[in-house]
Amino acid sequence: MLTFDLTGYVNLIMLMVLDLLNFIFMMVAAAGPLYMAYRVRGRSRRLFALAILLVAFTVTHGAYHLLEFVGLSYLAAVLFWPLSTVLLLCFGVLYWRTGV
Repeated sequence: MLTFDLTGYVNLIMLMVLDLLNFIFMMVAAAGPLYMAYRVRGRSRRLFALAILLVAFTVTHGAYHLLEFVGLSYLAAVLFWPLSTVLLLCFGVLYWRTGV
């Protein structure tokens, strides 16, 4: 009797679904800081810079998950994961220095 072990395929499908959901949630999460950046663009340069850095982080991290979903794991790991990490660190340093 021939048996098939589908646990590997099920895990792969679950990871793909989670990457797609993470991409969608990151794009939705970028809407709040983007709207805030739009509202404060002429009033507070520091708050505007913080919002733009947060939007850049969420979009690049969402792109990382989209590339993982599509199957371009190497490009995602080499380009978008370090870029999103650097953007998050820049956001943290700017937030720490400005004291908003």
